[in-house]
Amino acid sequence: MKTESLFWKRSRRQLVAMSCWLLAVGGGLLTVGGILTSCSEYDLDEETPSGWDRSIYSWLKEQGDFTNMVRLIDDLNYTDVLARTGSKTLFAADDAAFERFFSKNNWGVSSYGQLTYAQKRLLLFGAMIDNSYQVQSLASTSNQDGAPIEGNCMRRVSSLSTFDNVSIMKTLPEGPYWQVYADRDSLVVFHDYTEVPMVHFIERFMTNKQITNEDYDFLFNRDKKNSYQSGDASVNGSQIVTQNIRCLNGFINRMSEVVTPLPNMAEIINSESKTTEFAHLLNRFSVLDWLGDDMTDAYNRNFGTNVDSVFQLRYFSKRSQGGATFNKTYNQQSKGFCELPFDPGWNGYYISTNTDDETALQQDMAVMLVPSNDALKAFWETGAGAPLRISFGSWDKVPYNTLKEFMSANMLSSFVGSVPSKFTSIMNDASDPLGITTNDIDSVWLACNGAIYLTNRVFTPTSFISVMYPAKVDQNLNIMDWAIDQLKYSAYLNSLNATYSFFIPSNNALQAYVDPCSYGKPQRQVLRFHYDETRKGKEVYASIHNIDPATGVVSDSIDSYGSTQNPKNKSEGSGLNDNPVLNRLYQILDDHVVIGNVEDGHEYYRTKGGATLHVIDVAKGENGMKVEGSRQYNGESPAVPVAKVYDQTKKTSGGNGKSYILENSLLMGTRYTVFNVLGKHPEFSRFHDLLEGSSLLEMKHDKNYACNDTCIKTFNNYHYTVYVPTNESIDALISEGKLHTWDDMAALDTTIAEQHKLYDQYNDEIETFLRYHIQDNSLYIHGDNTTGLDEFDETGSFVTPYETAYIGKDLKFRRVKVTTDKPGNQIFIEDEVGNHRRVMTEKAGLYNLMAREYVYQEGDKSNAKHIRTTSSAVIHLIDGPLMTKSEK
Repeated sequence: MKTESLFWKRSRRQLVAMSCWLLAVGGGLLTVGGILTSCSEYDLDEETPSGWDRSIYSWLKEQGDFTNMVRLIDDLNYTDVLARTGSKTLFAADDAAFERFFSKNNWGVSSYGQLTYAQKRLLLFGAMIDNSYQVQSLASTSNQDGAPIEGNCMRRVSSLSTFDNVSIMKTLPEGPYWQVYADRDSLVVFHDYTEVPMVHFIERFMTNKQITNEDYDFLFNRDKKNSYQSGDASVNGSQIVTQNIRCLNGFINRMSEVVTPLPNMAEIINSESKTTEFAHLLNRFSVLDWLGDDMTDAYNRNFGTNVDSVFQLRYFSKRSQGGATFNKTYNQQSKGFCELPFDPGWNGYYISTNTDDETALQQDMAVMLVPSNDALKAFWETGAGAPLRISFGSWDKVPYNTLKEFMSANMLSSFVGSVPSKFTSIMNDASDPLGITTNDIDSVWLACNGAIYLTNRVFTPTSFISVMYPAKVDQNLNIMDWAIDQLKYSAYLNSLNATYSFFIPSNNALQAYVDPCSYGKPQRQVLRFHYDETRKGKEVYASIHNIDPATGVVSDSIDSYGSTQNPKNKSEGSGLNDNPVLNRLYQILDDHVVIGNVEDGHEYYRTKGGATLHVIDVAKGENGMKVEGSRQYNGESPAVPVAKVYDQTKKTSGGNGKSYILENSLLMGTRYTVFNVLGKHPEFSRFHDLLEGSSLLEMKHDKNYACNDTCIKTFNNYHYTVYVPTNESIDALISEGKLHTWDDMAALDTTIAEQHKLYDQYNDEIETFLRYHIQDNSLYIHGDNTTGLDEFDETGSFVTPYETAYIGKDLKFRRVKVTTDKPGNQIFIEDEVGNHRRVMTEKAGLYNLMAREYVYQEGDKSNAKHIRTTSSAVIHLIDGPLMTKSEK
């Protein structure tokens, strides 16, 4: 429970305004915290200054056609304030405007006599600013030194008190956070405990912010006969007819219509008959926030009541009052820590800036794209929302993390950046054009904190049509959904400019992740990932278990990795070297995303992280199709069946691929390095022996980071192909004297200058030979080996030059030219001297061999907790050696 009411944190001006409001109701002085307040914030002079002959009040009386405004002033005991010196700006409507107002309004009043005291306050103080401004000055803010910044202001706080926004709520909204008040007959509720701004459009502001005349006409539903003219100005949608009538205590502006306070966006959505369905969704985030005992006592004392609590209506959101996150009241917390991007009921909304709150409020407001009931119904029943309906049955059963995505897609942070002339620059959550046009908008409603665009279509979150969709709607996939969010991976998966195949392991599948950090340890270990929704930002943790590689038996937990929240405003994959949970989940994501279609007829597909997947029995579809990571491919774990396929290219418009659900296991990387794989096959023995004595092997990378085993030092977080000549072809080179061995070098006496020279020559020969057989980019038989930079020969085969690990004396990487036929059935390699080699596909089990090498963040592999880099490689037996040109 809060111990200090927000009431005490407001400014003196606000306290005085509230005191006056209560004084008028209660008939006496209000003592607040020991401070005796009066009805006026201003020290009123007893005499009119010389040279001035009229106040705001006297001018209104003299005109004869402002009788309603004068009655408001008198009835609200504000005559002395407006009849003497002070500093006010009044936007006054004449009697003709009031006559039109009484003939048609939303308040249900048809004459002045029907106005309540509260309504009178709205009409007077809602049309007043507590400072003196000429119209053009309304469009300016001030910098830190007080100098004006012209054309930078569109909102200013009116003279209303927050007490003008309180009501007795007898009908509660339908929402889960309201259930705790279901037994209450009524509640005293402030419809946001911040001041209500007025919205003004001044030419200087429009010019500075590049808001066009056509924008203005569209926003205010003006036709060509009444289109915007240079110099026009409006306040809360009412045009200023006569500007800057100067009085001794401020300025009067004659208005075309009665100026009424604007409701906030949430109030508009909840009051319009065409938006009741969207309002229902919005109210799932609405909640009451208790204002404390002091405010409750003040309310009871001055209204003669005995209520037990006073509340304000708020919405759980990332940005609410003061620009802070609001996710917890004194007795409730946002479910799943899912909040809206901003609070649509926050009167004082502003975009997060480095300026103070008041200046930020003045400069901009928000926009909400609110679909009509008909549009939302079409979306739910037959549009992109149909999968939601199929999954959950009703909107009330849609999980908060999914609903948050939907609501967020329809909430734009900047009004200035979202006017019609700037529609083409509005981006969706994947940084692609949103695609909104004026034809999508049926009406525009202006609020005190933004604008509502009533749309005839639903702007769908990209995640609802992308390969991310299953993770957003299936609670059994919420670990991966959490990882995507924490690792800022959604921008990648939501891109509609590419096609993806996304293999999504379920929460169950993530119970059997063999930890690559244990590959260098005596004891192999399994991580089991768990989701705990009570841990904000740290919902996922991993328990650590020993596993018997021979039997597959997993022990009880011996320890765990807790998740620390990922640093804010970081890019994809940041903070991975100090967070084991995110470190592994990032590897898992990288190993489960393929750029492209894995059903295009090939077998091998490269992942985003550079690993390769082997896809089997695609035609069998769900529960028949299987996929293997390099661990499965090498027989260390069984192939993984695909349990379900979501086709986001057919079920929705504009989707970006297919999602494959892995229910029982996930794809994992092998523990075998290139050196390990070569040692398992006697057909590679000559190459293996040459490699073993070379400088290309390492157990530590850059002298600081431990490797999981004996690794190739030239590998660097990428994917590679290693071509291995037959033993016979290497022996032939040796017998011809074109290649020497480590034994040849050992036989030399390096104390003899000539033999020392030969020693260096032989070493260079071997190192060059080995490096020239290691190529950037992994190429597979039956794989999609295109790069987008390929050329084509006369047969239509792909011809691509690739760099090798050998750097010549000119400091350039030497290349090989690789040709791959269209089906991917063969790989041909041409070296620098014109030799033509091929992968020996007739040698079963000696091509398409997978290896993977890990470098840890720690210097001792026995203590490894974080993967620093990982490289993948494919190994092929070829029919002859690759040779480089000799260098002088």
